[in-house]
Amino acid sequence: MMRWSRVVPAVLLSVPLLAVQAASPAQAAKPDLTVTVVQDGLAIPWDLAFLPDRSMLFTERTAKRLSLRTADGSTRTIFTSPTHMWASGETGLMSVEVAADFATTREFITCHGYKADGNPEVRVVRWRLNTAMTSASYVRTLVAGLPATSGRHGGCALVKGSRNQLYVGTGDAATGTNPQSLRSGGGKVLRVDATTGKPVSTNPYVRSGNKMTQRIFTYGHRNVQGLARRSDGSIWSVEHGSYRDDEVNRLVKQGNYGWNPVPRSSGDPAYNEGADSPMTDHTLPGAQRSAAWRSGDPTVATSGAAFVGSSWGDWNGALAVSVLKDSELRLLRFSSAGSLREVWKPSALDGTYGRLRGAVRGPDGALYLTTSNGSDDKILKVTATP
Repeated sequence: MMRWSRVVPAVLLSVPLLAVQAASPAQAAKPDLTVTVVQDGLAIPWDLAFLPDRSMLFTERTAKRLSLRTADGSTRTIFTSPTHMWASGETGLMSVEVAADFATTREFITCHGYKADGNPEVRVVRWRLNTAMTSASYVRTLVAGLPATSGRHGGCALVKGSRNQLYVGTGDAATGTNPQSLRSGGGKVLRVDATTGKPVSTNPYVRSGNKMTQRIFTYGHRNVQGLARRSDGSIWSVEHGSYRDDEVNRLVKQGNYGWNPVPRSSGDPAYNEGADSPMTDHTLPGAQRSAAWRSGDPTVATSGAAFVGSSWGDWNGALAVSVLKDSELRLLRFSSAGSLREVWKPSALDGTYGRLRGAVRGPDGALYLTTSNGSDDKILKVTATP
């Protein structure tokens, strides 16, 4: 049973040991963090997004439930299990993004599993919230036909770009040929018009005769779990590694990020995640783009991501990355050119709340996180004080 708006007393948490040492050019002063439970009693909340009035939409993956939490703390269900919405394994109702023109259209966007006539896929759909903010109606499908199999590697990350652009991060559906195939939407980051779903006119393959190819912005990804837009306009992706090398990538148009899990020999499985399938395979034709950060061996299971703001002091502009397997938050500080400068794992979020899934910067400047433990999951608010 859901319990709404329980807020635990905010406790100012001590600064980790590194924070009290003298800062050097490679080591920024770390702010104090206060973590508050905004909402509990949830089941695998995946993502959240804020409306102009600071109400919060949030999704629960397996329940296929979208809820709204008002600014005063009351919560209501907007919909549960719309027709043909499908959940299995890692796929269900996943990302949510508020349309840039919400003030006039009252519309928002979701990425979720879909199944009709026994055929599963992943779709990006636009909805309209009613004026009473109690229900939503279907408007149109922006992207259909993203591959799905058992539900593994559903991807489904969304982030707004400039000029009404929408970026869609997808998973490879555990199918080895998808990431390098320009005719598949799997293992890609797509860029589309957020109102129509049509490809952006400056996409690299916009003149292709294949509609999915026209939407491709980057390819060669494994399972894009998070997308974040930096203040300079660049888009960054976060994706799971195989048994090694979770990645954070700075996306460059037409970039190939090198995932190619196909058989290398007659004894290999069709989906080959072995040692001879690196996350970035530089033996492929052309040039592959290396990650801005990677976990090494083993994976930590990176997930959502958001760039933090000025309240984080010297860490202003750092990328906050939520981590599932290692149950932590990681802050990655990059130079303006995209090179890694420093990594910080705040003790306040190191195992305290279990697996962390979503990460969103709120309109109040706080960082909002979702947990993914399977029962009594939470939405957390992380406030930084320099």
